[in-house]
Amino acid sequence: MNKGNVIHITEVDEVRRLKKELDVIIESCYDGIILSDREGRIFRANQSMERVSGGIKVADLLGKTALELEKEGIILSQSKIILGKDPLTLKQNIRTGVELFITSKPAYDDRGRFLFYVATIRDMTELSRLRQEVEETKDQSFRYYQELLQLRGQILEQDEMVVISRKMKDICERAIRVAQTDTNVLISGPSGSGKEMIAKLIHNSSPRKSGPFVQINCGAIPETLLESELFGYEKGAFTGAGRQGKIGLMEMADLGTILLDEIGDLSPLVQVKLLRAIQEQVIYRVGSTTPIKLNVRIIAATNKNLEKMVEENLFREDLYYRLNVIPIHIPPLRERREAIVPLALHFLKSFNQKHGTDKSLSPEVCACFEEYDWPGNVRELENLIERMVVISDEKVLTPYWLPRNVSSGQAPRSDMSPKQECTAEISLKQARESAERDAICRALSLHGSIRKAAKSLGVDHSTVVRKMKSLGLEHK
Repeated sequence: MNKGNVIHITEVDEVRRLKKELDVIIESCYDGIILSDREGRIFRANQSMERVSGGIKVADLLGKTALELEKEGIILSQSKIILGKDPLTLKQNIRTGVELFITSKPAYDDRGRFLFYVATIRDMTELSRLRQEVEETKDQSFRYYQELLQLRGQILEQDEMVVISRKMKDICERAIRVAQTDTNVLISGPSGSGKEMIAKLIHNSSPRKSGPFVQINCGAIPETLLESELFGYEKGAFTGAGRQGKIGLMEMADLGTILLDEIGDLSPLVQVKLLRAIQEQVIYRVGSTTPIKLNVRIIAATNKNLEKMVEENLFREDLYYRLNVIPIHIPPLRERREAIVPLALHFLKSFNQKHGTDKSLSPEVCACFEEYDWPGNVRELENLIERMVVISDEKVLTPYWLPRNVSSGQAPRSDMSPKQECTAEISLKQARESAERDAICRALSLHGSIRKAAKSLGVDHSTVVRKMKSLGLEHK
Protein backbone atom coordinates (compact mmCIF):
# COMPACT_ATOMS: atom_id res chain seq x y z
CA MET A 1 0.00 0.00 0.00
CA ASN A 2 1.47 3.32 -1.02
CA LYS A 3 1.74 6.41 1.10
CA GLY A 4 -1.18 8.18 -0.64
CA ASN A 5 -3.55 5.34 0.17
CA VAL A 6 -2.52 5.44 3.87
CA ILE A 7 -3.26 9.17 4.05
CA HIS A 8 -6.62 8.65 2.35
CA ILE A 9 -7.65 5.88 4.76
CA THR A 10 -6.57 7.97 7.75
CA GLU A 11 -8.71 10.90 6.60
CA VAL A 12 -11.73 8.61 6.14
CA ASP A 13 -11.28 7.23 9.65
CA GLU A 14 -11.07 10.78 11.04
CA VAL A 15 -14.28 11.74 9.23
CA ARG A 16 -16.02 8.66 10.63
CA ARG A 17 -14.81 9.49 14.12
CA LEU A 18 -16.05 13.08 13.88
CA LYS A 19 -19.42 11.90 12.49
CA LYS A 20 -19.77 9.45 15.37
CA GLU A 21 -19.03 12.21 17.89
CA LEU A 22 -21.54 14.50 16.15
CA ASP A 23 -24.18 11.74 16.33
CA VAL A 24 -23.55 11.34 20.07
CA ILE A 25 -23.85 15.11 20.61
CA ILE A 26 -27.10 15.40 18.62
CA GLU A 27 -28.71 12.41 20.34
CA SER A 28 -27.63 13.65 23.78
CA CYS A 29 -29.54 16.94 23.40
CA TYR A 30 -32.68 17.25 25.50
CA ASP A 31 -34.26 19.60 22.94
CA GLY A 32 -35.33 18.33 19.52
CA ILE A 33 -32.77 18.91 16.74
CA ILE A 34 -33.46 18.87 13.00
CA LEU A 35 -30.93 19.26 10.18
CA SER A 36 -32.24 20.29 6.74
CA ASP A 37 -30.74 21.22 3.37
CA ARG A 38 -30.92 24.51 1.49
CA GLU A 39 -34.54 23.73 0.36
CA GLY A 40 -35.56 22.94 3.94
CA ARG A 41 -35.78 19.18 3.39
CA ILE A 42 -35.10 17.27 6.60
CA PHE A 43 -32.28 14.72 6.46
CA ARG A 44 -31.57 14.24 10.17
CA ALA A 45 -33.59 14.43 13.42
CA ASN A 46 -32.73 13.19 16.90
CA GLN A 47 -34.88 10.95 19.07
CA SER A 48 -35.81 13.84 21.39
CA MET A 49 -38.05 15.06 18.55
CA GLU A 50 -40.51 12.25 19.29
CA ARG A 51 -40.83 13.37 22.92
CA VAL A 52 -40.94 17.11 22.13
CA SER A 53 -43.54 16.67 19.36
CA GLY A 54 -45.80 14.53 21.50
CA GLY A 55 -45.15 11.23 19.69
CA ILE A 56 -44.51 11.96 16.00
CA LYS A 57 -41.98 9.44 14.64
CA VAL A 58 -38.64 10.60 13.25
CA ALA A 59 -39.25 8.48 10.13
CA ASP A 60 -42.36 10.58 9.36
CA LEU A 61 -40.19 13.70 9.20
CA LEU A 62 -37.18 12.57 7.17
CA GLY A 63 -37.02 13.63 3.50
CA LYS A 64 -39.83 16.19 3.85
CA THR A 65 -40.14 19.97 3.97
CA ALA A 66 -42.32 21.96 6.32
CA LEU A 67 -44.77 22.62 3.47
CA GLU A 68 -45.11 18.88 2.75
CA LEU A 69 -45.60 18.13 6.46
CA GLU A 70 -48.33 20.77 6.55
CA LYS A 71 -50.07 19.12 3.56
CA GLU A 72 -49.93 15.76 5.36
CA GLY A 73 -51.59 17.28 8.41
CA ILE A 74 -48.63 16.84 10.72
CA ILE A 75 -48.17 20.61 10.97
CA LEU A 76 -51.51 22.36 11.50
CA SER A 77 -50.26 25.94 11.39
CA GLN A 78 -47.08 27.91 11.70
CA SER A 79 -46.12 31.55 12.07
CA LYS A 80 -42.88 33.50 12.12
CA ILE A 81 -41.79 35.42 15.19
CA ILE A 82 -39.85 38.47 14.07
CA LEU A 83 -36.71 38.44 16.19
CA GLY A 84 -34.33 39.01 13.28
CA LYS A 85 -33.55 37.05 10.15
CA ASP A 86 -30.69 35.12 11.73
CA PRO A 87 -31.75 33.07 13.55
CA LEU A 88 -35.23 32.47 12.16
CA THR A 89 -37.82 31.83 14.86
CA LEU A 90 -41.11 29.96 14.26
CA LYS A 91 -44.13 28.78 16.19
CA GLN A 92 -45.84 25.59 14.99
CA ASN A 93 -49.02 23.87 16.10
CA ILE A 94 -48.95 20.16 15.28
CA ARG A 95 -51.60 17.45 15.24
CA THR A 96 -50.64 16.02 18.64
CA GLY A 97 -51.85 19.29 20.24
CA VAL A 98 -48.36 20.46 21.05
CA GLU A 99 -47.17 23.98 20.26
CA LEU A 100 -43.52 24.01 19.16
CA PHE A 101 -40.99 26.83 19.42
CA ILE A 102 -38.39 26.50 16.64
CA THR A 103 -35.15 28.39 16.18
CA SER A 104 -33.35 27.77 12.87
CA LYS A 105 -29.86 28.95 11.96
CA PRO A 106 -27.65 28.18 8.91
CA ALA A 107 -24.30 26.42 9.41
CA TYR A 108 -21.21 27.24 7.27
CA ASP A 109 -17.81 25.63 6.81
CA ASP A 110 -14.51 27.38 7.49
CA ARG A 111 -14.56 28.85 3.97
CA GLY A 112 -18.01 30.37 4.44
CA ARG A 113 -19.84 27.83 2.29
CA PHE A 114 -23.38 26.83 3.31
CA LEU A 115 -23.69 23.34 4.81
CA PHE A 116 -27.22 22.95 6.23
CA TYR A 117 -29.80 24.47 8.56
CA VAL A 118 -29.75 23.55 12.25
CA ALA A 119 -33.09 23.90 14.03
CA THR A 120 -33.67 23.45 17.77
CA ILE A 121 -37.23 22.60 18.79
CA ARG A 122 -38.83 23.07 22.20
CA ASP A 123 -42.27 22.25 23.49
CA MET A 124 -44.02 25.60 23.98
CA THR A 125 -46.52 23.88 26.26
CA GLU A 126 -43.74 23.21 28.76
CA LEU A 127 -42.31 26.70 28.26
CA SER A 128 -45.77 28.20 28.84
CA ARG A 129 -46.10 26.18 32.03
CA LEU A 130 -42.71 27.37 33.25
CA ARG A 131 -43.58 30.96 32.30
CA GLN A 132 -46.84 30.67 34.24
CA GLU A 133 -44.96 29.30 37.26
CA VAL A 134 -42.50 32.19 37.04
CA GLU A 135 -45.34 34.71 36.82
CA GLU A 136 -47.09 33.09 39.78
CA THR A 137 -43.85 33.22 41.75
CA LYS A 138 -43.44 36.90 40.85
CA ASP A 139 -47.02 37.60 41.92
CA GLN A 140 -46.47 35.76 45.18
CA SER A 141 -43.21 37.62 45.83
CA PHE A 142 -44.95 40.91 45.10
CA ARG A 143 -47.73 40.05 47.55
CA TYR A 144 -45.16 39.14 50.21
CA TYR A 145 -43.29 42.38 49.51
CA GLN A 146 -46.49 44.43 49.82
CA GLU A 147 -47.36 42.61 53.05
CA LEU A 148 -43.87 43.35 54.39
CA LEU A 149 -44.22 47.03 53.50
CA GLN A 150 -47.60 47.10 55.22
CA LEU A 151 -46.17 45.47 58.34
CA ARG A 152 -43.25 47.89 58.45
CA GLY A 153 -45.63 50.77 57.86
CA GLN A 154 -47.76 49.66 60.79
CA ILE A 155 -44.65 49.48 62.97
CA LEU A 156 -43.60 53.01 62.04
CA GLU A 157 -47.12 54.31 62.78
CA GLN A 158 -47.00 53.09 66.37
CA ASP A 159 -46.42 55.75 69.00
CA GLU A 160 -43.13 55.70 70.88
CA MET A 161 -41.72 52.89 68.74
CA VAL A 162 -38.10 53.19 67.65
CA VAL A 163 -37.22 50.14 65.58
CA ILE A 164 -33.64 50.13 64.32
CA SER A 165 -32.03 46.73 64.84
CA ARG A 166 -32.75 43.74 62.60
CA LYS A 167 -33.76 41.71 65.65
CA MET A 168 -36.40 44.23 66.74
CA LYS A 169 -37.73 44.61 63.19
CA ASP A 170 -38.23 40.84 63.03
CA ILE A 171 -39.92 40.86 66.45
CA CYS A 172 -42.26 43.70 65.48
CA GLU A 173 -43.18 42.10 62.17
CA ARG A 174 -43.95 38.84 63.95
CA ALA A 175 -46.02 40.69 66.58
CA ILE A 176 -48.15 42.33 63.88
CA ARG A 177 -48.75 39.00 62.17
CA VAL A 178 -49.76 37.43 65.48
CA ALA A 179 -52.06 40.40 66.16
CA GLN A 180 -54.47 39.25 63.45
CA THR A 181 -55.52 36.29 65.64
CA ASP A 182 -56.68 35.98 69.27
CA THR A 183 -53.94 33.51 70.18
CA ASN A 184 -52.35 33.95 73.61
CA VAL A 185 -48.86 35.46 73.56
CA LEU A 186 -46.05 35.18 76.11
CA ILE A 187 -43.48 37.98 75.85
CA SER A 188 -40.22 37.27 77.64
CA GLY A 189 -37.12 39.37 78.10
CA PRO A 190 -35.09 41.20 80.73
CA SER A 191 -36.62 43.99 82.75
CA GLY A 192 -36.84 47.27 80.85
CA SER A 193 -36.35 45.73 77.40
CA GLY A 194 -39.66 46.94 75.95
CA LYS A 195 -42.15 44.12 76.58
CA GLU A 196 -45.01 46.56 77.19
CA MET A 197 -44.32 48.30 73.85
CA ILE A 198 -44.58 44.98 71.99
CA ALA A 199 -47.83 44.17 73.82
CA LYS A 200 -49.28 47.55 72.80
CA LEU A 201 -48.09 46.98 69.24
CA ILE A 202 -50.00 43.68 69.13
CA HIS A 203 -53.15 45.33 70.50
CA ASN A 204 -52.98 48.38 68.21
CA SER A 205 -52.42 46.17 65.15
CA SER A 206 -55.28 43.80 65.96
CA PRO A 207 -59.02 43.87 65.21
CA ARG A 208 -59.42 44.67 68.94
CA LYS A 209 -57.59 48.01 68.67
CA SER A 210 -60.82 49.97 69.25
CA GLY A 211 -61.34 48.04 72.50
CA PRO A 212 -59.58 48.65 75.83
CA PHE A 213 -55.94 47.84 76.54
CA VAL A 214 -55.64 47.02 80.22
CA GLN A 215 -52.29 46.41 81.90
CA ILE A 216 -51.82 44.86 85.30
CA ASN A 217 -48.44 44.51 86.96
CA CYS A 218 -48.75 41.28 88.93
CA GLY A 219 -45.65 42.17 90.96
CA ALA A 220 -46.83 45.66 91.92
CA ILE A 221 -50.04 44.61 93.69
CA PRO A 222 -49.87 42.96 97.13
CA GLU A 223 -50.67 39.27 96.95
CA THR A 224 -53.72 39.69 99.21
CA LEU A 225 -55.32 42.19 96.82
CA LEU A 226 -54.29 40.72 93.48
CA GLU A 227 -57.26 38.36 93.10
CA SER A 228 -59.84 41.09 93.79
CA GLU A 229 -58.04 43.51 91.43
CA LEU A 230 -57.90 40.93 88.68
CA PHE A 231 -61.40 39.46 88.94
CA GLY A 232 -63.29 42.15 90.89
CA TYR A 233 -65.44 41.64 93.99
CA GLU A 234 -69.02 41.89 95.17
CA LYS A 235 -70.13 44.20 97.96
CA GLY A 236 -69.34 42.80 101.40
CA ALA A 237 -67.05 40.14 99.93
CA PHE A 238 -64.40 40.88 102.57
CA THR A 239 -63.58 43.38 105.27
CA GLY A 240 -62.97 46.76 103.66
CA ALA A 241 -64.76 45.90 100.43
CA GLY A 242 -66.63 48.80 98.81
CA ARG A 243 -70.37 49.05 99.24
CA GLN A 244 -71.02 48.76 95.53
CA GLY A 245 -68.41 46.14 94.82
CA LYS A 246 -65.81 46.63 92.08
CA ILE A 247 -65.30 45.52 88.51
CA GLY A 248 -62.06 43.58 87.93
CA LEU A 249 -59.34 44.43 85.42
CA MET A 250 -60.09 41.37 83.30
CA GLU A 251 -63.72 42.46 83.06
CA MET A 252 -62.60 45.97 82.14
CA ALA A 253 -60.60 44.47 79.25
CA ASP A 254 -63.67 42.80 77.70
CA LEU A 255 -63.59 43.07 73.87
CA GLY A 256 -59.99 44.26 74.17
CA THR A 257 -56.61 43.07 75.41
CA ILE A 258 -55.19 42.52 78.88
CA LEU A 259 -51.45 42.49 79.57
CA LEU A 260 -50.48 40.43 82.59
CA ASP A 261 -47.03 41.81 83.35
CA GLU A 262 -44.65 39.99 85.70
CA ILE A 263 -46.84 36.89 85.35
CA GLY A 264 -44.20 34.88 87.19
CA ASP A 265 -45.11 36.66 90.47
CA LEU A 266 -48.65 35.18 90.59
CA SER A 267 -49.44 33.10 93.67
CA PRO A 268 -50.48 29.44 93.16
CA LEU A 269 -54.09 30.28 94.08
CA VAL A 270 -54.38 33.07 91.52
CA GLN A 271 -52.66 30.86 88.93
CA VAL A 272 -55.45 28.30 89.29
CA LYS A 273 -58.18 30.93 88.86
CA LEU A 274 -56.41 32.55 85.93
CA LEU A 275 -56.08 29.16 84.21
CA ARG A 276 -59.82 28.62 84.50
CA ALA A 277 -60.52 32.12 83.19
CA ILE A 278 -58.29 31.51 80.14
CA GLN A 279 -59.73 28.07 79.43
CA GLU A 280 -63.40 29.02 79.78
CA GLN A 281 -63.27 32.80 79.11
CA VAL A 282 -65.33 33.09 82.29
CA ILE A 283 -64.49 34.76 85.61
CA TYR A 284 -66.09 34.89 89.05
CA ARG A 285 -65.87 37.98 91.18
CA VAL A 286 -64.63 37.49 94.73
CA GLY A 287 -67.69 36.70 96.87
CA SER A 288 -69.86 35.66 93.92
CA THR A 289 -70.85 32.39 92.23
CA THR A 290 -72.27 34.08 89.14
CA PRO A 291 -70.11 33.51 86.06
CA ILE A 292 -69.21 36.51 83.91
CA LYS A 293 -68.52 35.68 80.26
CA LEU A 294 -65.54 37.50 78.75
CA ASN A 295 -64.15 38.11 75.28
CA VAL A 296 -60.58 39.17 75.97
CA ARG A 297 -57.18 38.58 74.42
CA ILE A 298 -54.48 37.50 76.90
CA ILE A 299 -50.89 38.70 76.62
CA ALA A 300 -48.49 37.75 79.40
CA ALA A 301 -45.02 39.18 80.00
CA THR A 302 -42.18 38.07 82.23
CA ASN A 303 -38.51 38.64 82.92
CA LYS A 304 -38.20 35.21 84.52
CA ASN A 305 -37.48 31.77 83.14
CA LEU A 306 -40.97 30.30 83.43
CA GLU A 307 -39.86 26.97 81.99
CA LYS A 308 -37.37 26.59 84.84
CA MET A 309 -40.03 27.71 87.34
CA VAL A 310 -42.31 24.95 86.00
CA GLU A 311 -39.54 22.38 86.59
CA GLU A 312 -39.15 23.70 90.15
CA ASN A 313 -42.95 23.57 90.74
CA LEU A 314 -43.08 27.34 91.19
CA PHE A 315 -45.37 27.90 88.20
CA ARG A 316 -48.20 25.70 86.94
CA GLU A 317 -47.26 23.70 83.87
CA ASP A 318 -50.78 23.79 82.38
CA LEU A 319 -50.96 27.58 82.78
CA TYR A 320 -47.53 27.96 81.20
CA TYR A 321 -48.57 26.06 78.09
CA ARG A 322 -51.85 28.01 77.91
CA LEU A 323 -49.93 31.28 77.90
CA ASN A 324 -46.96 30.21 75.78
CA VAL A 325 -48.87 29.55 72.54
CA ILE A 326 -46.91 32.24 70.68
CA PRO A 327 -43.59 33.01 72.41
CA ILE A 328 -41.84 36.31 71.66
CA HIS A 329 -38.44 36.93 73.23
CA ILE A 330 -36.98 40.44 73.38
CA PRO A 331 -33.19 40.50 73.60
CA PRO A 332 -31.39 42.84 76.03
CA LEU A 333 -30.23 46.21 74.75
CA ARG A 334 -26.57 45.13 74.77
CA GLU A 335 -27.40 42.62 71.99
CA ARG A 336 -28.74 45.37 69.71
CA ARG A 337 -26.15 48.09 70.15
CA GLU A 338 -26.98 49.70 66.81
CA ALA A 339 -30.25 50.85 68.41
CA ILE A 340 -28.71 52.53 71.48
CA VAL A 341 -27.90 55.95 70.01
CA PRO A 342 -31.16 56.23 67.98
CA LEU A 343 -33.11 55.37 71.15
CA ALA A 344 -31.12 57.94 73.14
CA LEU A 345 -31.88 60.62 70.54
CA HIS A 346 -35.55 59.67 70.59
CA PHE A 347 -35.70 60.03 74.39
CA LEU A 348 -33.70 63.26 74.24
CA LYS A 349 -36.20 64.77 71.81
CA SER A 350 -39.08 63.68 74.05
CA PHE A 351 -37.57 65.11 77.25
CA ASN A 352 -36.52 68.33 75.51
CA GLN A 353 -40.19 68.84 74.66
CA LYS A 354 -41.32 67.84 78.15
CA HIS A 355 -38.93 70.16 80.01
CA GLY A 356 -38.77 72.98 77.46
CA THR A 357 -35.06 72.53 76.72
CA ASP A 358 -32.95 72.22 73.58
CA LYS A 359 -30.07 69.95 74.58
CA SER A 360 -27.97 67.61 72.47
CA LEU A 361 -25.59 64.70 73.02
CA SER A 362 -21.87 65.02 72.40
CA PRO A 363 -20.12 62.32 70.31
CA GLU A 364 -18.23 61.25 73.45
CA VAL A 365 -21.50 60.57 75.28
CA CYS A 366 -22.77 58.51 72.34
CA ALA A 367 -19.54 56.51 72.38
CA CYS A 368 -19.97 55.85 76.13
CA PHE A 369 -23.54 54.71 75.51
CA GLU A 370 -22.42 52.22 72.87
CA GLU A 371 -19.71 50.78 75.16
CA TYR A 372 -21.97 50.40 78.20
CA ASP A 373 -23.84 47.10 78.71
CA TRP A 374 -27.13 48.62 80.01
CA PRO A 375 -28.20 46.05 82.62
CA GLY A 376 -31.43 48.04 83.03
CA ASN A 377 -31.96 48.00 79.25
CA VAL A 378 -34.15 50.61 77.51
CA ARG A 379 -35.67 51.87 80.77
CA GLU A 380 -32.24 52.61 82.22
CA LEU A 381 -31.30 54.54 79.07
CA GLU A 382 -34.56 56.49 79.15
CA ASN A 383 -34.18 57.43 82.83
CA LEU A 384 -30.55 58.43 82.36
CA ILE A 385 -31.42 60.76 79.46
CA GLU A 386 -34.11 62.49 81.54
CA ARG A 387 -31.72 62.83 84.47
CA MET A 388 -29.08 64.46 82.27
CA VAL A 389 -31.61 66.83 80.70
CA VAL A 390 -32.91 67.94 84.12
CA ILE A 391 -29.59 68.25 85.96
CA SER A 392 -27.18 69.54 83.30
CA ASP A 393 -26.77 73.31 82.90
CA GLU A 394 -25.12 72.93 79.48
CA LYS A 395 -26.73 72.75 76.07
CA VAL A 396 -24.42 69.95 74.91
CA LEU A 397 -24.46 66.93 77.24
CA THR A 398 -20.92 65.63 77.80
CA PRO A 399 -19.53 62.64 79.76
CA TYR A 400 -19.24 64.94 82.81
CA TRP A 401 -22.97 64.38 83.35
CA LEU A 402 -22.78 60.59 83.18
CA PRO A 403 -22.71 58.26 86.19
CA ARG A 404 -19.34 56.61 86.81
CA ASN A 405 -20.48 53.18 85.64
CA VAL A 406 -21.57 54.60 82.27
CA SER A 407 -18.70 57.01 81.65
CA SER A 408 -16.11 54.27 82.31
CA GLY A 409 -14.09 56.57 84.56
CA GLN A 410 -13.76 59.40 82.06
CA ALA A 411 -14.74 62.13 84.52
CA PRO A 412 -16.69 61.49 87.73
CA ARG A 413 -15.13 60.24 90.99
CA SER A 414 -18.52 59.33 92.50
CA ASP A 415 -21.93 58.42 91.16
CA MET A 416 -22.44 62.14 90.49
CA SER A 417 -19.78 63.97 88.49
CA PRO A 418 -17.73 66.81 90.05
CA LYS A 419 -19.49 69.23 87.76
CA GLN A 420 -22.86 68.12 89.12
CA GLU A 421 -21.59 68.41 92.69
CA CYS A 422 -20.42 71.99 92.15
CA THR A 423 -23.40 73.38 90.29
CA ALA A 424 -25.78 75.60 92.24
CA GLU A 425 -28.62 75.29 89.73
CA ILE A 426 -30.08 72.08 91.22
CA SER A 427 -32.43 72.30 94.19
CA LEU A 428 -32.36 69.96 97.17
CA LYS A 429 -35.70 68.53 96.07
CA GLN A 430 -34.36 67.79 92.59
CA ALA A 431 -31.25 66.15 94.04
CA ARG A 432 -33.38 63.97 96.34
CA GLU A 433 -35.71 62.96 93.52
CA SER A 434 -32.75 62.17 91.28
CA ALA A 435 -31.18 59.97 93.94
CA GLU A 436 -34.49 58.19 94.64
CA ARG A 437 -35.09 57.66 90.93
CA ASP A 438 -31.62 56.15 90.46
CA ALA A 439 -31.93 53.91 93.52
CA ILE A 440 -35.35 52.58 92.49
CA CYS A 441 -34.33 52.03 88.86
CA ARG A 442 -31.16 50.24 89.92
CA ALA A 443 -33.08 47.98 92.30
CA LEU A 444 -35.69 47.18 89.66
CA SER A 445 -32.97 46.38 87.14
CA LEU A 446 -31.22 44.04 89.55
CA HIS A 447 -34.25 42.28 91.06
CA GLY A 448 -36.88 42.41 88.31
CA SER A 449 -39.99 42.89 90.48
CA ILE A 450 -41.23 45.76 92.63
CA ARG A 451 -41.71 43.49 95.63
CA LYS A 452 -38.07 42.30 95.57
CA ALA A 453 -36.81 45.81 94.81
CA ALA A 454 -38.64 47.17 97.88
CA LYS A 455 -37.10 44.48 100.06
CA SER A 456 -33.59 45.31 98.82
CA LEU A 457 -34.19 49.03 99.48
CA GLY A 458 -35.42 48.31 103.01
CA VAL A 459 -38.89 49.86 102.52
CA ASP A 460 -42.44 48.63 102.10
CA HIS A 461 -43.83 47.53 98.74
CA SER A 462 -46.41 50.34 98.86
CA THR A 463 -43.66 52.95 99.44
CA VAL A 464 -41.88 51.98 96.23
CA VAL A 465 -45.18 52.02 94.31
CA ARG A 466 -45.98 55.51 95.67
CA LYS A 467 -42.48 56.82 94.89
CA MET A 468 -42.60 55.42 91.36
CA LYS A 469 -45.92 57.16 90.77
CA SER A 470 -44.65 60.51 92.06
CA LEU A 471 -41.43 60.24 90.00
CA GLY A 472 -43.28 59.19 86.86
CA LEU A 473 -41.57 55.79 86.69
CA GLU A 474 -43.10 52.71 85.14
CA HIS A 475 -41.99 49.14 85.59
CA LYS A 476 -42.36 47.65 82.10
